[in-house]
Amino acid sequence: MMEVWLNGQPLTRKYLSKETLKGQPIITLGQEQDSHGGAFDINQSFVGMMTDVHMWGYVLSPCEIHNYMKEAWFTPGNVVNWRDLNFLCIGNVFIEDRQLSISA
Repeated sequence: MMEVWLNGQPLTRKYLSKETLKGQPIITLGQEQDSHGGAFDINQSFVGMMTDVHMWGYVLSPCEIHNYMKEAWFTPGNVVNWRDLNFLCIGNVFIEDRQLSISA
């Protein structure tokens, strides 16, 4: 099962087949793709800010999700780890260090 969370809320769940995935995986962020690894439509691209994307190959406990959302200690993703991510930017992309909120 795959589950996507956005801003601390579950967004979608999908059950995957039991077949083993073969070939080089491609994870595309910010763009809906019409075929594996391509066929992008500019009108289906994400416009906004994205940070701290992690993907785990196992189910996280509610406590782990809470710690992640509260910027407390958590185990980085073992499939996708934002800090160790190698990426390719195409088009107009601005990259900056994350701005941490400071409570008064």
